[in-house]
Amino acid sequence: MECRKIGILGGTFDPIHNAHLLLGESAREQFGLDRVIFIPNNLAHMPHRTEVSGTEERYQMVKMAINDNPYFTCSRLEIDKPEGSYTIDTIEDLKMMYPGDELYLILGADSVIGIDSWYRAKDLLTSCIIIAATRQEDDIAALDKKRRELQNDFGADIRLLTFNRIDISSTDIRERIRKGRSARYMLPDECIEYICIKGLYK
Repeated sequence: MECRKIGILGGTFDPIHNAHLLLGESAREQFGLDRVIFIPNNLAHMPHRTEVSGTEERYQMVKMAINDNPYFTCSRLEIDKPEGSYTIDTIEDLKMMYPGDELYLILGADSVIGIDSWYRAKDLLTSCIIIAATRQEDDIAALDKKRRELQNDFGADIRLLTFNRIDISSTDIRERIRKGRSARYMLPDECIEYICIKGLYK
């Protein structure tokens, strides 16, 4: 059986927005990924994060947002674990689900810079390929320096993805909706309708 390339894009997704979708599509295109799995976080083990909408609402919005892309799928792998799940736990679960396939963990450059402080960092850095997403105008030299350090210290395989990131944040979307302002063109229309029906972020 031919080895597939599977991208993994995790996040709170509260709500998912067009920048998340562009990141997933850019990684898929540049690295020839056969699938990108969006994995909403379970915030049970993140006491510093305040969940604004419920787990099911976030999951449903991700499903709506990716519905028209045949390469995108959504997983309940983390949200169905009531105790929460660290990234390495998720990677190990996925390796059992997709034996023989290559896993590509898609992260922002800021996450890669601090990844060696993550839970079981050594195991994580040797269990999958890391895609470090950055913009052309960001400090790519600093990221590349960190990439070489992680390669030397852990044998990590970290590859750079440069793309034209859209300046959109979930925090800004929640604030705009709270103030009664439009969030159109920042996230899919289906998600905006769902937010209105559910009365989220008010």
